Amino acid sequence: MRILRLLTPLAVTAALALGAPALRAQEHGQAPVHETQPTEAAPAHEAGHGETPAAQGEGHAAAGHDAGHGGAHHTPLKLFGMELERGGQFLVQLFNFALFAGILFFLLKGALSSAFKARARELEDKLGQAERERAEADAQIQELEARMAGLQAELEGIMAKAGAEAEAEKARIIQSAQAEAAQIRAQTKAEIDFQKRAAEAELRTLVAELAVEGASRRLQERVKGEVAAQVLDRSIQQVGGAQ
Repeated sequence: MRILRLLTPLAVTAALALGAPALRAQEHGQAPVHETQPTEAAPAHEAGHGETPAAQGEGHAAAGHDAGHGGAHHTPLKLFGMELERGGQFLVQLFNFALFAGILFFLLKGALSSAFKARARELEDKLGQAERERAEADAQIQELEARMAGLQAELEGIMAKAGAEAEAEKARIIQSAQAEAAQIRAQTKAEIDFQKRAAEAELRTLVAELAVEGASRRLQERVKGEVAAQVLDRSIQQVGGAQ
């Protein structure tokens, strides 16, 4: 850009330098018109000193008409002493423009090429930076996906472990409850057996007592005196030995 700022005044100067000959040629072609007007007016003025005011008026009118007629026609452009028509003038202008454009292109070609190359390098750098950022983003996304997959697997492992522990705890609780129930049943059965044996013993004792009492009454009714007492004692001893 600094080179462009330096070359721009130079290009403008070259354009002015190329356009100056054409302007000078046009001014040179128009100058005789302005010079001929005073010369034509001078004789008329000199003649006017010896003529009447009417003649002077006619002379001024004729001079003004000639001046207007001369100003209406443009003097053709001359190149190397040769007059150029409209087509020739257009070709000269076209040549000047092409020459100016060629010089300007030659002067600015290096600067424009450098500017385009710098811009291309800048765009390439930006594209490379964008590609690197995209690659980094893709790598981060893949890393996050891997982490999510690992977390999912870890979560599934935790859930499976928790399920296994829950099943084991359930089995342990059931086993403990079954063991406790079996122990309670055993204790209950032992208590029932003990109560049953105690009741049976008490019943046998009661039966024995009732049998002794019944036997005593029958013996007392049948046997009296010392014989009855002896028989009763012997019966009691027999019953006691039977128990």
